[in-house]
Amino acid sequence: MVPTLESLAGFIVGAGVTLLIAFLYFKKGEKERRFDERYEQVNAKAIKLSWVTTLIVLLIMWLGVLIYEGAKIAFLLSVSAYGVLLISYGAALFFYNRKV
Repeated sequence: MVPTLESLAGFIVGAGVTLLIAFLYFKKGEKERRFDERYEQVNAKAIKLSWVTTLIVLLIMWLGVLIYEGAKIAFLLSVSAYGVLLISYGAALFFYNRKV
């Protein structure tokens, strides 16, 4: 498969837009003091709680897969685990932002 000029141009434009958005995000974040010690502490605690929650859910799901042994349920459980990770991270972030 030979890359065409259009695909290379699309990659360059996509990378450029992504870099521009990242630059603007970090520039605005510095003005709002988004990256100070409190933010880092809250973020670290939220990630820790989220991963502990996800680990517990994954262990329960693993037992479910051992019992039922099905490809469909294995896919459903892995997608559910990702959803639990995102939801628990959001909840922990909300909780620690109120607490700290």
